[in-house]
Amino acid sequence: MIVLVGLFVMGCATYYDKTSSAERALLSGDYKNAQSVIEKNKYLSKRRNSLLYYLEMGRLSNLRGEFEQSNVYLNKADDMMGMYRNIFEMTVGATVNQSIQPYKTSPNEEILVHYYKALNYLQLGNVEEALVEARRLDLTAAQNDADVNSKEKKYGKDPLGMIMMGMLYEMDNDYNNAFIAYRNAKEIYLNDETGLFKGNIPGFLEQDISRTGAYARMTVDNPVPYPDVTNGEAIIFWENGLAPIKDENNLFFSLVKINGVYFFQSGDIIIPVDYNFEQDNPNFKASDIGLVRVASAFLIPRPIPNIQLKMQANGQTERMALVADITAIALQYEKDNYLKELGKNLLRLTLKKVSELALAKENEYAGAALGIVNVATEKADTRNWQTLPGQIHYTRIPLKEGENKITLEFSNGQSYEFIFNGNGQTYFKNVVTF
Repeated sequence: MIVLVGLFVMGCATYYDKTSSAERALLSGDYKNAQSVIEKNKYLSKRRNSLLYYLEMGRLSNLRGEFEQSNVYLNKADDMMGMYRNIFEMTVGATVNQSIQPYKTSPNEEILVHYYKALNYLQLGNVEEALVEARRLDLTAAQNDADVNSKEKKYGKDPLGMIMMGMLYEMDNDYNNAFIAYRNAKEIYLNDETGLFKGNIPGFLEQDISRTGAYARMTVDNPVPYPDVTNGEAIIFWENGLAPIKDENNLFFSLVKINGVYFFQSGDIIIPVDYNFEQDNPNFKASDIGLVRVASAFLIPRPIPNIQLKMQANGQTERMALVADITAIALQYEKDNYLKELGKNLLRLTLKKVSELALAKENEYAGAALGIVNVATEKADTRNWQTLPGQIHYTRIPLKEGENKITLEFSNGQSYEFIFNGNGQTYFKNVVTF
C-alpha cells in the first residue's frame, strides 16, 4: 500500500509540471532547446501522448521558421485527429480514465492545426496545399458546429477558421467562395451568444466582404470602401502570450436516488445519472457507494502580456485587429462541457466502486486492494496544447508597386522588419510575443 500511495503522489504532477522546462526555453526565445526538451520528454514519448507531441513540435518548428518540418509534424497530428474523432466514443471513452487514454484535441485546437498548416504552406509558396487546408477548415468547422447542434450559446463556430478560408480562396481568385466564407464569419460575430465574438467584428472583414462581393458580382448589404490590392497584399498575424494550462482539483460527490432517478450531488451541483444500477444487483442501494472522489481538471489562464504595437507600412501607421482570443475560447469550451465530463467521470468511478463492492463480497481483502488501486490511479487529464498563443491578431496591408517596407515595434523591445515586393502577390507572415 505504501508503494501505491507513493506512485499516486508521484503521478499527481500535471502536464504543465512535466513540460515546464520546455516552456522556460520557449519564453526565452530558445525554440531549438524547447524542441530538444520536448523530444527527450519521457511522458510525451508514451503512445497515448503521440498526438500531443506532434502538436507541440509542429508549433515549435513554425516558430523556428522550419515550415516544412512543422507540417511534417502537423500532418501526422491531423491524421491522428481524424482517426480519434471517428473511434474515440466507440471504444474506451466512458470506461477508462481520460488521463490514460490517447490525447483528444478540443475543437479550437483542430481549427488551429489547419491555421498553422496553411501558414506553413503559404510561407513555403505552396498555394495548392494551402487551398487543401481551406477545404479542411470548412469540414472541421462544420463538424464542430454539428457537435453542438448549432447551439449559439456553445462554442462551435469559429470566425478565425472562416476568415482564413476566405483569405485562401481569395488567393486562388475564387471570389465566390471567399465571399461566402467572409460573410459566414460576419454572421458568427453578429449572432454569437457566448460572448466570445459578438460586437467584435474586425474592420478588415467588412472590407473583405465588400471587395470579394464586388469581384464575384454578389449583392452586398451596406458595402464599405475597400483598398486597392492590385499590387498585392501583406497579411500578418500577431500571436501574443500563451494559452491556458490545466491543473487538478478534487471534488466529492454522493450518489442519491430521488423519485426513482439517480443523481450525483455535491452541494449545489446535482448531475443526473443515465444508468440503471439495479440491472446487475436488484438489492443495490445508493448509500452503499459512499463518497466518490473525482479528480477534475480545470483551466488556469496565463495573463495576456500587455504589449503595445507600433506598426508602419512605407511610413504610414497601420493597425491590428483581434481575430482569435484562444484563452477565452478554451474557457468557454470548458464551461460548455464541464457538467457532461464531470458526470461521465463520476459514472466511471461509481462503476469501479460497484466492482469493488462485488469483489469484497467474495474476498474482503481483494476488494480492499482493488479500492486502493482505484484511488491511487485516479487523476485528472491535465493535458492540452500548451505552446499555443493566448490571442491572435491580424492586419491586411495593401502594397504599392515595387518595394514595401513594413516594421513592427513592440513595447517589450521585440521588433520585426519585412520587405515585400508589390507585384500582385499576397504574402503571409506570423510574428510572436510572450
